[in-house]
Amino acid sequence: MQTIIVDCDGVIADKKNGGNYSEAGPLKHGIEQVNKLYDSGKYTIVLHTARYGDREHGNMHRQYERGYTEWLHWLSEHGVKYHHAFMGKIAGALYIDDKAARVTGDDKDGWGDVWREVEDLEGKDQYGNKKLSLLGFTPFQLDYWDSFI
Repeated sequence: MQTIIVDCDGVIADKKNGGNYSEAGPLKHGIEQVNKLYDSGKYTIVLHTARYGDREHGNMHRQYERGYTEWLHWLSEHGVKYHHAFMGKIAGALYIDDKAARVTGDDKDGWGDVWREVEDLEGKDQYGNKKLSLLGFTPFQLDYWDSFI
């Protein structure tokens, strides 16, 4: 199963709360899209947030103490489906990553890049690389290599 990592604020929660995360409004289209990915059964959905990271100076233990229960309550209250939820994402102005898809709005157009990237996952392994079977390797070769994992 492939894993999709999903940020919280700006993706499923609005940022209009001035840092009062418990008061963040839901981004309904974003939540619907995450739930759609979850319901497909093809992906493990992992939520990852930088909430409270700046206030706790990167101390992950204190981030969890300060906001984890609040965040889980928010997720439940707004019907977000996921497999795992982690705090401790490093807060930054920009993330440069080879596996990123940007959400630009809480609507179909704003999620266009995400769905193009999701469609591109077809035929790829759990890390987003082309499956070796598609490169012409035999089942014997694949089993041999899998025995090392």
